[in-house]
Amino acid sequence: MNTAIVMLGSNYQKEQNIELAKEKLSEFFEITDESRLLLTKPIGNKYKNNFLNQALVLLSADSAIETQNHFKHIEDELGRSPLTALIGDIPIDIDLVFWNGEQKRIDYDKYDFVKTCIDELLEKRIEED
Repeated sequence: MNTAIVMLGSNYQKEQNIELAKEKLSEFFEITDESRLLLTKPIGNKYKNNFLNQALVLLSADSAIETQNHFKHIEDELGRSPLTALIGDIPIDIDLVFWNGEQKRIDYDKYDFVKTCIDELLEKRIEED
């Protein structure tokens, strides 16, 4: 079984879309841990609403590519499109940050909210070992 740490983000119907994303993710993966939810200000002028963010630990029997394909399908299903991105509404964003302990996003520590949510999960995992 593979372990993925993912970051969820939404600035459009954010509470509803974060919950829907977790429901849909649980159809494919076992969610073993969740960070707290963080409300964050948008970065740049492109986005008009605050974001709700959360990190999850998932167990996946699929490869990293197949897992990310599930993420893309869920994003599409929840209404994410080039048009919504253009107008600054992100119904859901699902990013793979760590895969089996290997960092997959080079910007993991670029954004405080990502680092805060993921470090919360990583610290829990260290405490449990």
